Amino acid sequence: MQNRREQVATVFLQRLNDPTYRFAGENPANATLEQAQGWVKTYDDLVSFKRELLELCQRYAEKSGPDVARVIRDTDVLMLEVQVSRFEQKRDYWKIRATELAGNGRRGDAN
Repeated sequence: MQNRREQVATVFLQRLNDPTYRFAGENPANATLEQAQGWVKTYDDLVSFKRELLELCQRYAEKSGPDVARVIRDTDVLMLEVQVSRFEQKRDYWKIRATELAGNGRRGDAN
């Protein structure tokens, strides 16, 4: 059982460090406007969820003893902050992509 947990942890850490990692079905090259808008919503929801978890961790750390608080801040809070940042970047990318697909972000237009 420990071997499986180690494998899952390894895959998770690789994904966390891989800025090119995409969720299933997330394909910017073939995305339609509706799909891009859907990804904006997905990432908005994920950012909101992770921020709620961050707030919960912060509140719990404040109520905990120093050792528990330090572990929460050094592990859970750190991991969630990285995830929020990554999801915000991906959301912002999809916002730009949706604008491009809508024809409002054309490059090279002189007019």
